[in-house]
Amino acid sequence: MKSLSRALLALSLITASLSFAGWTQQGDGSATFDAKGTAGIKIHGVAKKLAVKDDGTSLAVTVQAADIDTDNSLRNKHMGEDIGAEKFPTLTLSVPLAKLQIPEEGKSVDATAKGTFAWHEHTKEIDFKYSASTKGGVTTVSATAGINTEDYGIKIRSYLGIGVKPDVEIGANFSVKK
Repeated sequence: MKSLSRALLALSLITASLSFAGWTQQGDGSATFDAKGTAGIKIHGVAKKLAVKDDGTSLAVTVQAADIDTDNSLRNKHMGEDIGAEKFPTLTLSVPLAKLQIPEEGKSVDATAKGTFAWHEHTKEIDFKYSASTKGGVTTVSATAGINTEDYGIKIRSYLGIGVKPDVEIGANFSVKK
């Protein structure tokens, strides 16, 4: 009986993994970050494109650090220096496909999952929330997560006691099609 249960479990995991394989990105997508600092500082950054790749076992969402724009050229320059954008040009969240809930045609889902976030020579498992809906065979995803920049070896500058706090909210919006 245990062998049959294990075989059925293995079969269901394989089937679930295969049902998510073969996703291709539709459009550019976008990524965001929101940070707060001392003296009431609020910083919003946007990357107007990202890359979504399916390797058959996981879905990876990658943003180029140089594409993040805070609508302030000096702040962009300082941020790029602080995060080492030239040496560490990408930020990537990878999620096992079997851990994702993909809604059927005409439906939507709100869920949480775990993935690995790689940035600045550090990789850490993070929890994230996402909403997904499928219409016309295209699944649109909006996801958010909280990270701490210090977990990734990032030291953010401060000037005269004014600086950005290490807890940052990140987000991604994209569409994929099977």
